[in-house]
Amino acid sequence: MKDALQLLDLPDELILMIMKKVNPQVLFLCSMIDIGNHRLEQLAFDRCHSVDLSFDFYQAPHQSLMKQFYSHLMPRISHNIRSLTILLKHISSIRTFVEDNCDGALPNLTHLKILLGANRAKTGIPYTIGCSQMFWFEKRCKPLFSFVPQYFVLPDYSYGKEVATLCRSSLLRSVQSFELDDNCVLAKTLGDDELRFHQLTRLTHIRISFWNFDECIHLLNQLGSQLHSFIVTIGQVSDYNPYVPTKILLISCPHLKQMSITIYHNFNNYERCLSLVQCLSNIEYLTLLLAIGRGNTQPSYFIDGFFLERNILPYMPHLRQFHYHIRSILKNASRITIDKIRQSFVKHEQPFDCAVDYFKNNYGQCQIYSLPFIGTRLDFISNRFPLLDINNTFSNVTTLLLFDDIKPFERIFFERLARALPRLKTLEIINQLEQQEKTAAASINSNIDFTHLAVLILYDIHINYAEQIFYQSHLPALIELAIDKDILLTIIDQNQQQAKDNCSRVNRLLTSKPSYESRHAIRNFFPLAIYVKHFGESKQ
Repeated sequence: MKDALQLLDLPDELILMIMKKVNPQVLFLCSMIDIGNHRLEQLAFDRCHSVDLSFDFYQAPHQSLMKQFYSHLMPRISHNIRSLTILLKHISSIRTFVEDNCDGALPNLTHLKILLGANRAKTGIPYTIGCSQMFWFEKRCKPLFSFVPQYFVLPDYSYGKEVATLCRSSLLRSVQSFELDDNCVLAKTLGDDELRFHQLTRLTHIRISFWNFDECIHLLNQLGSQLHSFIVTIGQVSDYNPYVPTKILLISCPHLKQMSITIYHNFNNYERCLSLVQCLSNIEYLTLLLAIGRGNTQPSYFIDGFFLERNILPYMPHLRQFHYHIRSILKNASRITIDKIRQSFVKHEQPFDCAVDYFKNNYGQCQIYSLPFIGTRLDFISNRFPLLDINNTFSNVTTLLLFDDIKPFERIFFERLARALPRLKTLEIINQLEQQEKTAAASINSNIDFTHLAVLILYDIHINYAEQIFYQSHLPALIELAIDKDILLTIIDQNQQQAKDNCSRVNRLLTSKPSYESRHAIRNFFPLAIYVKHFGESKQ
């Protein structure tokens, strides 16, 4: 009561500032409403136009409040809610509530965001690499093929049909903006009848992810005439469906002004993506984040400024802003200088940069990107990529895949990396070359700080990189580790204190080969970790 009285002594502005800091939001709502104080209740109601329920992860400390939220608060605030953020598992509860209390809809809801909710128990920290071992082996067979983050494909789980049903329900009849978690892919096996969005008559802005390009075209055929912005992430582009080119020609998007397409999993059939872009002539703001090429058939040349000038810019007379990062991959690529790539942009007024790499595995790649760089991900970055430039061009990057089969990454590289990418959360290293400057590095006592690095993938490396990361770096946020089994056991056997500190918070551990026979040693080194067993691996 004393705390409540002190709170009431504060002006409304300060109380609202305190309310904004209360996390999760449902805790604040449950503590302010129905306590008998009209002033605090009114301040709480004033904030109920935007409700975020994304805290509700497995074994969340405030999970019990959800029953109170639906029974006592939702009936009083349902008409106030204009923006709602929920986890996948909330879909059924929300639908049940509105069907029983609100004639099937929240009347003023205009923005709905659905998050995946693949979070650690008790803490709610998101997982990145999931629990599957199989995709790593698929990736190894495809040089320069990117696979992280691993997509969560909804139809393989019970939630898939829940999302599809939601999109056809009356709950969405007032929604103007709909977002689905970028890594939460809809859909791999749902048919056309299940992918109908019957109730989205007011929808003008959508952010969604599909496993296949075909589903993206299906949605645009349904909703294209009403969309103003369309942001899509796509898992793959196949050429199995011969009807897709015809369906693209039928798309009509007269009001579409903003479009963003992200395809980080390498794909060959880029003509289909290109034909979609070319038919949307009203676009004013375009973003393309693409990885093109995964075999030796397509493309037959690097994507450069001439390509953009021929195939995109002439089709968009209203284009005002064009952001892009396009990584094209070729097998047995003919040598071309970076100056040659730069010359292809001579007619472009927009700032840009590029990088060209040729590797010993007979693959080459060219990366072109507009400036300022807006992406948050870089794949297959070598020692020759201008990652560590003086302009901090890539300071917003959170996911990085390092690859080099020509030159090792030395300690000085990692020192500069930590400064150049202060927001880095996911790091994968592919390099089996021994470091050449180990003696100098061993004499350096100071650690390299990777403040936000949460996910580390070290499957295809020389042991030097594991020693570099675990012995000479500080990893206070590391929660997921995927690592070569033999290197992991070597690190454990050496029992170095800095490595133990860095591994003490790891919650999920994946190894390249079954490691269950070493479970006791692993458990001692990773006291909080869940060891992800391989398919068919049994307890011994």
